[in-house]
Parts: sequence; C-alpha cells; structure tokens
Amino acid sequence: MHLYKNVLLLIIIIFSVPKGFSNPPNDWIRTGEAYAAQWDFNQAIFFFSKAIEEDPNLVPAYLHRYRAYLMINKYQEARNDLQMALVIDPEFVKNFMDRKRVEKNDSRHYAIPPPNPTH
Repeated sequence: MHLYKNVLLLIIIIFSVPKGFSNPPNDWIRTGEAYAAQWDFNQAIFFFSKAIEEDPNLVPAYLHRYRAYLMINKYQEARNDLQMALVIDPEFVKNFMDRKRVEKNDSRHYAIPPPNPTH
C-alpha cells in the first residue's frame, strides 16, 4: 500500500506540470517536498539531490535537503548543505531562515509571558 501511494504521488506530480512549462530542477524540489511532507526524508533527499545535480547553484534544493538531513540526524551532511547554500547566496539563506523562524514562532507556538504586575 505504501509503495502504491508513493507511485501514485509521483505520477500526479510528474503530470501536474505542463510539458512546455516544466522546470526540471524545481520539479525535483516539489517531488522532494511531497515526500518530506509524508516524513519520507530519504526519498526527499534523493529528489533534492537530483535538483542539485541538474543545477548545482539552486539554493532552495540545498536548504530543503539540509532540513531533511536534520530530520534523520545526519548533521554533518546538513551542515555541508547549509554551508554550500551560504557560499552560493548568503542573502537568500538569511531570508529563508528568517521566514522559518517566523513560521516556527507563530501565535500557536509562541507564548508571550504575561506582564509582571507591580503591586
């Protein structure tokens, strides 16, 4: 059943982008994101790596793969990807990290302590 679901997901992703408008490295990233959303980080890493093979300067692929490596405790590989992304485009990485910090600290997860009333 798991294999059937993965094959079906891959077919849907491949055929969801019209052929004339396909951008292969970004297609690999979208497929990797779909696997990461299913917590299948090894498959996600495979597809992020495919994107990097096609475009070694594609910073989003390094950042997505960095996060997938973190999820499976491959810290050295994660660090390597983060460093590569920083070499390629440090400003993009900064914006990506700032956005993730905001998403992590949204109102559901970030409790502001009540003010300390003075008596």
